[in-house]
Amino acid sequence: MPKLQTSEVGFSLVEVLVSLMIISLFIGLSMQAFLIAVILKARAEQQDEAANWIQEDLEFIKHQAREYEKNAYPYSAKCSATDVANGVAASLLNDSVGGIGGNPKTDGPRILGGVPFVLTRNADYANSFDPFNLLKITYQVTAQTGGKTIATLSTEIVPDAALKCP
Repeated sequence: MPKLQTSEVGFSLVEVLVSLMIISLFIGLSMQAFLIAVILKARAEQQDEAANWIQEDLEFIKHQAREYEKNAYPYSAKCSATDVANGVAASLLNDSVGGIGGNPKTDGPRILGGVPFVLTRNADYANSFDPFNLLKITYQVTAQTGGKTIATLSTEIVPDAALKCP
């Protein structure tokens, strides 16, 4: 039987080193992609929990706006206000019993993804389209330590009592 040449015996050292480098590169890139996916998932969970927190408070405000002066017959006395500070929107904002209890409101801290966050709600009627009846509300969820904002929402609420105004 003839003797085999050395080039046909197996893999050379260079081929083994190149294949190890390719495998190492693939593993390194895969780990980076995995790490980025974990970070993005954690951020998405934080933002989802922040949106739910905002939604909870907004549902409370919508309930208060529905119930505010609903038994006034035939309509609320605040419908006749001549100053925006006495209108339906301002009364809903400033009433601590039947309204939403003032401005601004800070809630928290609440732990979202292992980090404490604070919800801040600002309401304004003076700069809205209809300052007597429309309440503009802005939410922000920020890290308690003064970090960046992870969720914001801006909306407008019309109390049901304003819809009864002549």
